[in-house]
Amino acid sequence: MSLSYPSSVHRRSRARKVLDTFEGYIRIDLVEERMFPASTILRYLAVVFPVLLYYFQSTFLSISEDLFMTMLIGTAVIAGLQDALTGLTSRLSFAMERGTLETYLVEPVPWALIPVAMNIWRSFTGAILACVMVGVGLLLGGSIEVTAIPLALLVLFLGVAACNALGSFAAAFILLFKRGEPVVALYSLAASVLGGALFPIDVLPSWIRWASYLVPHTYVIDAERQLLMGSASSGHMDPSLSIGILAVFCVISFIAGLFVFDRALRLARRLGILSI
Repeated sequence: MSLSYPSSVHRRSRARKVLDTFEGYIRIDLVEERMFPASTILRYLAVVFPVLLYYFQSTFLSISEDLFMTMLIGTAVIAGLQDALTGLTSRLSFAMERGTLETYLVEPVPWALIPVAMNIWRSFTGAILACVMVGVGLLLGGSIEVTAIPLALLVLFLGVAACNALGSFAAAFILLFKRGEPVVALYSLAASVLGGALFPIDVLPSWIRWASYLVPHTYVIDAERQLLMGSASSGHMDPSLSIGILAVFCVISFIAGLFVFDRALRLARRLGILSI
């Protein structure tokens, strides 16, 4: 199948094509946000209720503010990373159901860019949700180390990037088998437990605790608690070490994930799953 494009498209540099691809997908997401404003508002309101739940629970049980912030930060990280993890698979499934996936693939850009571009807006809004949850906790009387916020945002960014890379593997599975949501849902639940969202991972049995270090959530939650709560006793790994591990994880998983996604697209094309 041959496609012809205007000469201006061919003359664009690779960097310009990348920027145009990101801009195009973000514009699509912004249009959908404007089309369904009630859904967007409810999405942000929904994250307030877990914060209220933990606040009233801590008040009723007379537990310390540190424990409230421990649960809040862990839950906020899970909520922020969830969109990065599931946004691509949800968007991809929706495009396949509507029959618009092929229109994305015929654009003159590398297919490996698609997973990143498709999920960039949902990843950003997911990070905003995490910040909103922590902000509500502060309004209810919680406290954080303000000077640690920039480094905490860096850790959150690395966590979002790592979950985007993991989402590429799930997206490749969906392309070939049309189903992948149960796999992602199971991983999300396991990551919430293994990552120590509501408790330190040292309370886990020793026979399963090792698995905690295989998921990026563990490093993000641990580093965020230490940075924002200003207490080394709330975690067991130095934040700088967590940042290094997350950076290495992002590089390796992104290279592997985008390669697998590209191979899955080409295989789906040869098998006739995609009509391009």
